[in-house]
Amino acid sequence: MEHLHLIIPDLILAREIAPATQAELALLEKMLARAVHAKLPASATEARLCELFGVASAAPLRAAGDGLEVAGFEWMCADPVELQRQPAQVMVRPDVVCTAEEAFAFCELLNAHFASDGISFHAPHPQRWYLRVAEVGDVTMPSLGSAAWGDAREMMPQGRDAVRWRALGNEIQMLLHGHALNQKRLAAGLPPVSSLWLWGGGRPAKIGTTLDAAGGDEPLAIFARAAGIRRFESLPAMLASDAKLGAWLATALQAPLRQHDLYRWREELIVMQRDLLQVVWQALLDGKLRSLTLEVPAAGAVHRFEMKAIDRWKVWRRRQPLVTYSV
Repeated sequence: MEHLHLIIPDLILAREIAPATQAELALLEKMLARAVHAKLPASATEARLCELFGVASAAPLRAAGDGLEVAGFEWMCADPVELQRQPAQVMVRPDVVCTAEEAFAFCELLNAHFASDGISFHAPHPQRWYLRVAEVGDVTMPSLGSAAWGDAREMMPQGRDAVRWRALGNEIQMLLHGHALNQKRLAAGLPPVSSLWLWGGGRPAKIGTTLDAAGGDEPLAIFARAAGIRRFESLPAMLASDAKLGAWLATALQAPLRQHDLYRWREELIVMQRDLLQVVWQALLDGKLRSLTLEVPAAGAVHRFEMKAIDRWKVWRRRQPLVTYSV
């Protein structure tokens, strides 16, 4: 493979919580030391992926990847969440698993209510729902990945049309709150679908990317499906293929960090170093990979590390603690 674009959100932590160097992270720190490091303005993971695919908005691209016909309308991701009301915050819980039948029933309720407003809801996947509308307008909303486990009150829609979307969100919450399915879920000990997280809105655009292979976690795999790019279940398989330009997304560090579980974050990082970074390093050593871009969307900045296969021999670049790269 000529080049791999590897995206690992939250690999680098804010300085106040970043751990000191650890022997278990020797390979990671060696790779970072031998790469060229640059800091870019902070940006969400989904925004970085949109740039890779040459589009402005995530929702229509993801919807197309989920099999929806997106032409002629504007779209928003409308993902099911639970809003947990706590004394100090309203926490956004993202992992609300429901069945296809439940998703259909919830969307049926919403479609009946909002039909006169020209808004429709679609759930091609139980955990990935969409809102279709004639025009989204001037509004920005944090992605669910950015909002997960945070305070919903600090992540309200912004922009000239924000009031409209805040009102719509409140109306959706009221409709879902009293739904019989939510009462049934609560009785069964399951989290209710108490709201939909709206984000990524925009108009479909022509996809422009040089990638010919992709894999890893959502939403990259879904974006690749929309673009007709080959998708791989394993990174070794992709590196061993005849693909020239590949992308891989690894998101295992996001949830532990959002839940303030630094012990689990560290454990996930050690596993990632063994199962992912070691594979990449070995591919550089074996000549299966000629160059690497490691991109880290993190608090305060996007870190970009550029490395060519020949850089692996730059042993004079001593490894530094991971905290060295923190903002």
